[in-house]
Amino acid sequence: MDDWRTYLYPLGFLSSIVFGGRFLVQWAASEKAGRTVVPPLFWQLSLLGNLLLFIHSLIQFQLHLCLFQAINGVISWRNLDLLQTKRLPQPFGTVIFLFITSIFSTIALFAIQDLWLQHEPLDWFRAPATFWKLSTDSPISLLWHCFGLGGYTLFNSRFWLQWWLAEKSHKSELTSSFWWFSLVGMVISTVYFFRTSDLVHLVGPLIALVPYIRNLMLARQHKIATESL
Repeated sequence: MDDWRTYLYPLGFLSSIVFGGRFLVQWAASEKAGRTVVPPLFWQLSLLGNLLLFIHSLIQFQLHLCLFQAINGVISWRNLDLLQTKRLPQPFGTVIFLFITSIFSTIALFAIQDLWLQHEPLDWFRAPATFWKLSTDSPISLLWHCFGLGGYTLFNSRFWLQWWLAEKSHKSELTSSFWWFSLVGMVISTVYFFRTSDLVHLVGPLIALVPYIRNLMLARQHKIATESL
């Protein structure tokens, strides 16, 4: 019954390429500036990647992953809103409204799909349907999903922390904490996605591994240079 999900699974790699590409763009801009910077293109690619991975997670019926992309999509939009200079940023209340709307809309989409496919029993927290996943593979336990959810929450909390700091300073920046959360969360998430054979969620973070480390080096170098002045 999962044949159509299996055939559509490779489309998810588009989001992995976009997510990995945004960090390559950011890395190149940071090398040129000699410090960690975040160009608008980073957030534009982030927003596109959020949309693509949202659609992929909806197709694969992975509510936890879909909710993360819905929330992060709002954060990507908000950072672009803070970066523009032609007008004042949208009120904070608008951002909160978009968060609430995106969460409830995502849950509604899953409920509609569940009702539409009543003949196909669905688990809202499931492993993806892939060509390489064998029918004889052992099912993913709830404990594994909890472990993965914890790692993926840590991985995505880098954007939540970044958003909160951006709201306080009214500037879009990527601090050292963002890169540390990226590294630690990536390690835990990679273990989970390897266990679930979810290559879509493995490719993006692996592409960005070098930019994560390099940005930490640039941040440290910039801090040392600033303190020596």
